Amino acid sequence: MATIRKQKVGKYTYWQIVESRRVNGKPRPFVLAHLGTAERLLCKLKQGPLTKKVKSYSYGSSYLLWMLAQEIGLLDMAEHVFSGQERARLSVGKSLVLAAIQRAVKPGSKNAFADFAKETALPKIVGFEAAALTSQHFWDQMDTVTEAQIRRVERELTVRMARGGLLDTELLFYDLTNFFTYLATDNGRANLPQRGKNKQKRHDLRQFGLAQVVTREFLIPVFTEVYQGNTPDTKRFVPFLTELRKWLEELNIKLEAVTLVFDKGSNSRRNFGVLDRMETGYVASVSASYHPDLLAIPWEEYHEVETGGKKLKCHRTRKTIWGKERTVVLYLSEKLRAGQITGLDQAIAKRLEALAELAQRLESPRCRLKTPEAIAAKARAALAGGHAGVIDFVVDVRDGGRHGLSYGVNSAAYRYLTEEVFGKKILVTCRDEWTETEIIEAYCGQSHVERVFKHLKNPYHHAVRPQYHWTDQKIRVHTFICVMGLLLSQLLWKKARDLGYSMSVEDLLDSLTSVRKAEIVTLSDLAGKPQREEVLEEMEPELAKLFSDLVRSVI
Repeated sequence: MATIRKQKVGKYTYWQIVESRRVNGKPRPFVLAHLGTAERLLCKLKQGPLTKKVKSYSYGSSYLLWMLAQEIGLLDMAEHVFSGQERARLSVGKSLVLAAIQRAVKPGSKNAFADFAKETALPKIVGFEAAALTSQHFWDQMDTVTEAQIRRVERELTVRMARGGLLDTELLFYDLTNFFTYLATDNGRANLPQRGKNKQKRHDLRQFGLAQVVTREFLIPVFTEVYQGNTPDTKRFVPFLTELRKWLEELNIKLEAVTLVFDKGSNSRRNFGVLDRMETGYVASVSASYHPDLLAIPWEEYHEVETGGKKLKCHRTRKTIWGKERTVVLYLSEKLRAGQITGLDQAIAKRLEALAELAQRLESPRCRLKTPEAIAAKARAALAGGHAGVIDFVVDVRDGGRHGLSYGVNSAAYRYLTEEVFGKKILVTCRDEWTETEIIEAYCGQSHVERVFKHLKNPYHHAVRPQYHWTDQKIRVHTFICVMGLLLSQLLWKKARDLGYSMSVEDLLDSLTSVRKAEIVTLSDLAGKPQREEVLEEMEPELAKLFSDLVRSVI
């Protein structure tokens, strides 16, 4: 009688149909049929293929950013310029481009890269084991990169983009920001991180600065520089301008043909003198508080212009600023004015509350403020910062000889600020031939470079932080990686806009990250090997069209 038995061969278990037969008078098992593994037996019993989903991973953003890095030549340049050292079958150039894609899609530490990569298509696309890309891997790869090599890659990449029509260098926007670190005070291996006025209010921490020039369209970086965190914006301007001039000359672009747009944080007599000597075009803003004569120009002398589909009141004149007569344009921004009034009202409410608390203290017999001078000093301290002149106070003598405090809003000062000062922007330029509309629109583009810094501080995409490096060389390489990630994102965003899609770069990356690919294994024949297949998971038709269009644009 036939029976089924289990046969173990190595680590595998097979099943057979056997019956007992006598051989030379002794019973011996005789195999009637080999059934194979339990999985194949089940497949045969069901008389159909066995299909199993093995892996599903994010595909869209990682695939497109990697292909785009090849399209613009970033990958080739990085592999050519950086060291040929290989770790985990990856060159230095490939490792840095992979790190840049991580910064664009999901910023995280180098130690977290392996977990990020496991959830994406990058290991399959590029050909590496995700687990091998540890923080030590990136440390070793980054350690070979020099500042000169970074400059060379940036220069060659800018040349290539300029030739491809991706850069419009006639109007460039300049600004600076800084990023705080957690480097210890006694860490002497890094010179760049220093204590200074931090733009994220972390004055207690060491920071490094980043200066950038970007294009008006699509915020594409043209030139970047990392500098010491304790350098004031005004002192950084001339060295940066000198380097920018050399950079543009290498691109066969004359600085005289460029108009640089910058904010009042970089203003000084010396800086404007250098601009004049270099014959560099500029549009800049100046602080309204230093030009009361311009603020006093009556509204009757203003006229309306249209910029960006909106009508603005503006006035054009000439005035000697920083030792030279220059074209000046004043304009009123109602949006800015409304925001300033809201801020002023909040500041007034806060200071009135502080004065009320002080007045209440004076009512207590235990109050130690006995002299008018001491009370006035406390009141001035409560009003410090903001527009202190909007609130008046008087220290008076109450019944019984006790001192009191009277205070209130100065309605005339409040009216002057809200009606004559707030909302007014004062622009200065050497482009005398430009119209008021051209000057205002050029300056309004300054918000573009501020958006770049906003991207670099976005914790969900492109963020410079977290960064756990404590040498100047590593900080420079890390910042280069972050800027390259931003560049790839902006170019991908440009492609989407050119195809007619309207969305922010963050929404674009989020949408593409949700495009997933599944690896399917199919067993169709008991004697054959499993067949593997990769297919895109089902998605909304709009997303499918977006991904399909972008794939065609980068291939």
